[in-house]
Amino acid sequence: MGGMKGITWTQVAQYWVLITAFLIPAIAISIKLTGVPLPQLGLGSTLNPEISGQQGVYLLEKLNQIQTDLGFSRYTDTFVGVWDKANVFCVALALMVGTAGLPHVIVRFYTVKSVKAARWSAFWALLFISMLYLTAPATAAFARYFMIQSLNEKTADQLPAWFSNWEQTGLIMWLDDGDGTMRYSAGDDNEIFRSGSLPAAEVTEIRLSHQEWVGSQGTRGADGRAVFRARGLSGPDRDIIVLATPEMAGLASWIIALVAAGGLAAALSTASGLLLVISSSVAHDLYYRVLNPGASEKQRLAVGRGVIGIAVVIAGVFGIYPPGFVSQVVAFAFGLAAASFFPAIVLGIFSKRVSTIPA
Repeated sequence: MGGMKGITWTQVAQYWVLITAFLIPAIAISIKLTGVPLPQLGLGSTLNPEISGQQGVYLLEKLNQIQTDLGFSRYTDTFVGVWDKANVFCVALALMVGTAGLPHVIVRFYTVKSVKAARWSAFWALLFISMLYLTAPATAAFARYFMIQSLNEKTADQLPAWFSNWEQTGLIMWLDDGDGTMRYSAGDDNEIFRSGSLPAAEVTEIRLSHQEWVGSQGTRGADGRAVFRARGLSGPDRDIIVLATPEMAGLASWIIALVAAGGLAAALSTASGLLLVISSSVAHDLYYRVLNPGASEKQRLAVGRGVIGIAVVIAGVFGIYPPGFVSQVVAFAFGLAAASFFPAIVLGIFSKRVSTIPA
């Protein structure tokens, strides 16, 4: 089984790996924190007394208190900072129309037999996607709570094992000011940072200079916290919210392995669909229909394979040197589709004056 049919069934299997890997940790953490098996309901429930130390404390209420104590805005506050109402509306609109313009999504509607089947496929797709997206806010809140509670005001001996594991990746790091106690805050006394896209050699140089600064009580070296803060690298990497949450919650190692498998399944599922669309678009729509109408099937196949190879290399470079965190890069793709493909699709459907060339 190959081509579109093969990739479709492959993505079906990968979806179930992905959703299982995402839901099982979320459910387990929700039960541990609140005793409620549904993460969506656990988000608005009270914390277990063993966790909070008192009765009747709501998770979001406790999280708001922790956030304000550390100088952050309340967790439940909306339209904070640059995310005012206009920005939120524009981003939401771009994501919605961008989804309608994604080539690897549109091409799926050409695999069904009728308009009715296409509508039903859209319904089922939205239903299954909602299982993931409706759980994400709860997972983010759980991760935020566990991370702050397990790191803030802890000494080196009290730090959990997961911190040492993930510090090696550069997604999170501690630059102590010399008192031996970790502080996580929104102010200048924050000691938790991330390496971002900085080269490993530069990160090592900054940390060594910081150690010299601490050891000499500020007479030599440089305060690494100021360096990372100036580069906008305060706080942990956002990707750690999903990756390290099972370890933060002390879940079994097989659940942690399942999360890793789910992340890989998500990457493969998306990549396979995109590579097929990229290769067919260039080999058929551009090369065959525009550049070389007399090309044989063998030539088109060779061009398609070459395009896949080039796309994989480019994707690999962006994977090693990402222009932003995962959700930000995804938003770029949706924004590009909203600004390019979506207008052409709408005009092509509803205007008789727009054909292939004008689009």
